[in-house]
Amino acid sequence: MTTRWWSGWIACMALVTVLGTGTRARAGHEDGKVLLFSQPIAKADSIWMAIKKGYFKEQGLDVTVKWFSSGTTAMQTFQVGKEGKRGFGDFNTGGELPAVNFWQNMDEAFTLFAVVERDAEGYVGIAKSEIKTGKDLKGKTIATRVGSTGSWFVSEYLKAHGLTEKDVTIKNMETHIMPSALDRGDIDAFFIWEPYGAQALKVSGSRVHKLTTAKGYMNGYLVIGTWKWYLKEHPGVAEKMMAAIDKGRRYAAEHKDEVIQFAKEQFSVQDTAPVEADYSYNERVVGFDKVVWDDFAKLARWMKEAGIAKRDFSPKSLFDPRPLQKALPERVSPEFRW
Repeated sequence: MTTRWWSGWIACMALVTVLGTGTRARAGHEDGKVLLFSQPIAKADSIWMAIKKGYFKEQGLDVTVKWFSSGTTAMQTFQVGKEGKRGFGDFNTGGELPAVNFWQNMDEAFTLFAVVERDAEGYVGIAKSEIKTGKDLKGKTIATRVGSTGSWFVSEYLKAHGLTEKDVTIKNMETHIMPSALDRGDIDAFFIWEPYGAQALKVSGSRVHKLTTAKGYMNGYLVIGTWKWYLKEHPGVAEKMMAAIDKGRRYAAEHKDEVIQFAKEQFSVQDTAPVEADYSYNERVVGFDKVVWDDFAKLARWMKEAGIAKRDFSPKSLFDPRPLQKALPERVSPEFRW
């Protein structure tokens, strides 16, 4: 997954707000003090509820959350903490492709210790009404955010319909521009995450339609990771994070109203439709399962084919299942036991 913006309530690329159980926003170099970078999206509702219901406190953690409107900005800030510098984050959440890219760009010093959420229905291909099937895209102009999960999505969709990127024109475009570009006829389709598909349908009506979702082609993910040195220097903290977030997972699944209310209160959300849509798509994982294993292997193959991979994919380097094995052993599949 690449970070999705709910338009109208996050306007800039910078840090937007800080929420925590303590007053100091600094890295957790004392047991219990934790600085978590995240994005204000309902895909993180397991984390939202862990905050709201005090589950982090129950684990003895003093968690401060810095909400970033952009996962890319969060990664850039988190990178500053590579050498153990204080105040640049202990844990970071984000999408699967940015996380793998970060891992390889940081010389494998970064690790993922859990998947928080995945979904496929929240990724959509929106096309002009005359484009009825994937094969109809041949010779057409398709917009996506090149280098994002959208690139992976469109590639897998084309492949499934006997096409490649050479059979179409791929146009790199900012997500918020896509609906109006399709409406003007500048492009013939776009492949990206919601809420931009819903926006296009609202703007253009019957002149466009939802050609596909990502179901059956790929899954987008929200993952949580940290520096490998952090896990060594602060044993037990990641395990406590997992226990709290898993409790939040179970609570969020049963209390949609409180998830929506959190978005309203914390992020001043007025139009809750995108929040409700994200909520309905969420598959709250908080673990490592075979689907994760297969999807990341598939992603790695695509990255190599697309020329994005800078090093050979190594699951044992990217993933560290030990915190989950200690905190939630039942949520770790055999593929991740080494």
